[in-house]
Amino acid sequence: MIDQQVRERNMKLYSIFFAIFLATSAAPALAEELTIVGDHKAKPKNWLNDEQKPVGIMIDLLEEVGKRTGIKFTYALSPWKRAYVESEHGSGAIIGFSKTREREKLWHYSVPMYHDEIVFVTTKKSAFEFKGIDKLSGRTIAIKRGASYGDDFEKSRANGDFVAVEGTNRVSQLKMLLLGRVDAVLLSPGKIALAAVISKNRRLREHKDSFVVLSPPYKLDPNYLGIPKKMNKGHLLESINNALTKMMSDGTHKMIVDTNIKLVLSELN
Repeated sequence: MIDQQVRERNMKLYSIFFAIFLATSAAPALAEELTIVGDHKAKPKNWLNDEQKPVGIMIDLLEEVGKRTGIKFTYALSPWKRAYVESEHGSGAIIGFSKTREREKLWHYSVPMYHDEIVFVTTKKSAFEFKGIDKLSGRTIAIKRGASYGDDFEKSRANGDFVAVEGTNRVSQLKMLLLGRVDAVLLSPGKIALAAVISKNRRLREHKDSFVVLSPPYKLDPNYLGIPKKMNKGHLLESINNALTKMMSDGTHKMIVDTNIKLVLSELN
């Protein structure tokens, strides 16, 4: 009799523990979170709108990734140099990020999220034929401070094929171009970037017909999500990459890119 009672009690306990196990297994895991840093003025990729809300191609892509994976993204856009340093220190994953061998030592990379058309802008009276980054004949090129345009760019820069003048104020750089203080300004993405900078300044608008974009473009630069190895979040890349790849195949990626480009162009016109 006692053995029977013990067996029944054990069966009840087993049933309770089994039910708890099933309930725990069925409960969703806590969502992973990933802080995102990046440039606050990189239209159409990512920027802060008038309400200081992060918007743009990269933001919309990540929001869609979040819906498909359950990963929660939070954003802290700022001037590019600050964003780069924050990511380098492990404070956030960085968007609009080019790949170099040196950076690969510190960051895990996603699949390409977007391709920037990087172009040389000069004036009509100073236009020259672009034959390659290593054939700039000692010209002075204005570039964005803290930016990297790939290993070939860094190699030619180190070799002295051109002189790079870094700055964060793109309006000032185009003014320098008008004054002949630099031979060209390297901008991305393409004509959209040029139109966006010109729209910010009356003098540039008055001389907008003086500028010319050299053909062909310097390159189509793949932009990535870079997760610093210090964050210990590299395991998220498999889910992120799978979602991005599916978005490219099902048309979602193109729709997001086209929508944002149209928005930026409509604001500039």
